[in-house]
Amino acid sequence: MSNYLSRREKIRGTLEQNKIDSFLVTNPVNVRYLSGFTGGDSFLLILPNDRDILLSDGRFTIQIEEECPNLEKYIRSSGEVIHHSTAKIIEKFNLKHCGVEADSMTLSCQFDILKELEMLKNNCCLVPQSGIVEGFRTIKDKSEIATIRKAIDVAAQGFFFIAGLLKNRRTAGWNEIDVRNELEYRMRLAGADEKSFPTIVGAGARAALPHGHPSRTQIEGQSHLLIDWGAIVNGYVSDLTRVFIFESKNKGKGKKLKTIYETVLGAQHAAIDAIKPGKTTVEIDAVARSIIRDAGFGKNFNHNLGHSFGLKIHENPRFSPSQSTVLKVGMVMTVEPGIYIQDWGGVRIEDDILITKDGCEILSKDVPKAFDEMCV
Repeated sequence: MSNYLSRREKIRGTLEQNKIDSFLVTNPVNVRYLSGFTGGDSFLLILPNDRDILLSDGRFTIQIEEECPNLEKYIRSSGEVIHHSTAKIIEKFNLKHCGVEADSMTLSCQFDILKELEMLKNNCCLVPQSGIVEGFRTIKDKSEIATIRKAIDVAAQGFFFIAGLLKNRRTAGWNEIDVRNELEYRMRLAGADEKSFPTIVGAGARAALPHGHPSRTQIEGQSHLLIDWGAIVNGYVSDLTRVFIFESKNKGKGKKLKTIYETVLGAQHAAIDAIKPGKTTVEIDAVARSIIRDAGFGKNFNHNLGHSFGLKIHENPRFSPSQSTVLKVGMVMTVEPGIYIQDWGGVRIEDDILITKDGCEILSKDVPKAFDEMCV
């Protein structure tokens, strides 16, 4: 059985308990997760009788045959809108309680499908559902974990190239945008399909912006350089953050910078050591947050400790003061404590981890992060 069919079988197994006889998947990320189809403007209908249908249009006929050859498809004709196609399929199979993704299907689309069904004289209820596919996506299977490992490796290759340039003083005249451009280029050469998200680069005081966009700020003469980056491989992302320390250019910031760096790193180590199945996300967040607070920087840690990721860069669950989800084997998450001080700078250290039966595995362990290793 293929990974995609296995995933659809899991969804099919939820139909009865949700009191629906079918399930219409409209979120493109979920369509991809369940079918392997990477195109757009398409729905996937999960049926109770071991039949699943991908509703699409003529632009994707060849692509569907290549990406999901064993999946039944309905290619709508030119001019036929997708809600009409959906209604026709629902009528064909005489469905009466079709679940729909409430978080991704607009009310107008639901209304249009119901209107079409009324015209076709099919007495079918569309039943809003929430989080069905997303719930299964929280646990990564072997193929997903293998792909995430590749995405991390590709991101690491980009990092090591940039690290080499910095250590060999080959970035004279560079600004934050130059760092971003070279890093993303090197990731693509290493096999990335795309960057995971807009790469964050902050030099000196601009490292205090957790999601700062790269600017024309020169990196030369700065005390440190924060880079948050990731690569997409076959749809799956990676997400890492490291801070380079410019030892010879600290301008008196050296002692404070090392104190803050070691505080963040210590908080991350403690949180990772505490991770294991059965613990809750809020418990892990509290471990790191208490260390940063006790060091006097509590108000300077202004975001969650981490988040799950996979086909999207931000997925649930999250290490957060406000979310208490029980950790399970197979979850893949980031651990990224940070301290940010306006007009001074910031430090964030981020790794990707896989929750295992004994604790967790640091998937990005080969990317250095000790203070001395980051000095250039």
